[in-house]
Amino acid sequence: MKATQPTLKQQSSVACPTCGVAAGKRCILVAGGLRNEPHSNRKLVAVEAPGKEKNQEAIMKSRATLRKEKERESDAAVLARLRKELAKPHFTKSVRENATKKQIASWNAG
Repeated sequence: MKATQPTLKQQSSVACPTCGVAAGKRCILVAGGLRNEPHSNRKLVAVEAPGKEKNQEAIMKSRATLRKEKERESDAAVLARLRKELAKPHFTKSVRENATKKQIASWNAG
């Protein structure tokens, strides 16, 4: 039997351990709005929920998927990295060739 992710209906059939919302309700953002998809902990609980056939392969696959989601770089981290890269000066080849060591060191320090 092939393992699949639980559907949104199955995920909402259990209470969310992260935000504490009851079964059948949508997860809540920190700011108070409704989330587009349930918290990752709720997905795990839905897979392991009692009364459902416990399929070890499905549990392991969902955990692996969640680990991949957590390993991705967050939007804030991406923006910070891009701002840092854009703040560095970008000089043409001729400017770099004619620059002194002191100028190059000051550019790299900033």
